[in-house]
Amino acid sequence: MLDTPPAGGTAVRLSRLAPSLLLGHLAWAIPGTASGTLLAALLAAVDPAHKVGVFTAYAIAGAVTSAAGTVFGGLLSDGTRSRLGRRVPWLLGSALLSAVALTASGLTSGLWVVGAWYAVFQLGVGMWTAALSALIPDHAPAGSVGRASAAAGFGFLLGQTVGGVIAGVLVTTPTAGLIVAPWTMVVGAVAIAVVIGDRDNRADPRRTGGRPRLRDVLPSASRDFWLAFAGRFLFILALLMITTFQLYLLTDYLRIPVAAAGRIVGIATVLVGILSGISVLVSGVLSDRLRRTKPFVTGAPLLLAVGLVPLLVAPSLASELVFFAVVGLTLGTYLAVDQVLMVSVLPDSDTPARDLGVLGIASTLPGVVAPILGGVLATLVGYLAIFVVALVLAVAAAACIVGIRSVS
Repeated sequence: MLDTPPAGGTAVRLSRLAPSLLLGHLAWAIPGTASGTLLAALLAAVDPAHKVGVFTAYAIAGAVTSAAGTVFGGLLSDGTRSRLGRRVPWLLGSALLSAVALTASGLTSGLWVVGAWYAVFQLGVGMWTAALSALIPDHAPAGSVGRASAAAGFGFLLGQTVGGVIAGVLVTTPTAGLIVAPWTMVVGAVAIAVVIGDRDNRADPRRTGGRPRLRDVLPSASRDFWLAFAGRFLFILALLMITTFQLYLLTDYLRIPVAAAGRIVGIATVLVGILSGISVLVSGVLSDRLRRTKPFVTGAPLLLAVGLVPLLVAPSLASELVFFAVVGLTLGTYLAVDQVLMVSVLPDSDTPARDLGVLGIASTLPGVVAPILGGVLATLVGYLAIFVVALVLAVAAAACIVGIRSVS
């Protein structure tokens, strides 16, 4: 496990680093969560006949630009030499880019223009998350990576909740939400720059001595790195296979009326939020105290698989609620310790932002794959197939983590 900052990093007290990570993830999760619902509402008002197709195109374009932002933004961040250090310039720049882009999407009515601005917003979010994630390997003090990761996970969960509330309140006036929500990133970037800051690294030698080359985009071949990538991808895909279709699973699989299903989704969301908030904090502290990572990251997908069994053998409202309680526990545990695992398998201490950006694709790609794979299974086989495939994916995720040799 990586317990000390790499070459070029400077340890920052956890009392300063943890709140900064919490605020940083809160700052991007708010517009990241709210923007989807608000754009969907905007499309429903502007072009109700084609809203689904257009929104799908937006989501795919955003996923592509976000992935590009995490990888290329991380690579450029690693090579940055400035008076403000490596990360702060990219946090400030990406926050401003994202805020301007999402604001612009709310100020125009052309569908393709809106989509283009949204893609730019996601590009900025990708660059933001790459630089933000690198703050842990850059600055986490010895023995505190788990608690730092837990603070980041808690900020993300809180941001999702706040973003959902904002979207719900402003769903009838989506333009206002699109204009206001993204500026939380600018506030967060300024706060991180003030609280954490970074040293002037202009005198540091450049690794390549020039512009980044295409071969610099991908990390070196590291077995543990790609097993961690696969484990994260499979676990999140398993989770999204269920949550993406939760409304349809309630109405079409469990035969619950739409109005009642909507209330159940609300209850399930609160349940997931409370339990994940508790488990993210507990798991982060335990990981640091026990100096163990794999048991938590392996246990989360296995627990998810166990939670799917009641839905397979005795589908009912009770088993559905039990499953979402399990989702809360697994999501919180995973968010707390997953970042510790990812930091531990980084193949090169000189390029943490690039490598974490690549690992970030394992988080965003399932958002594209899950609706397609789940939709095909539901149409051709039935909703039961979604549960079976999700269970297999969760077990496979655990197997990938078990195979990692360099982390205990």
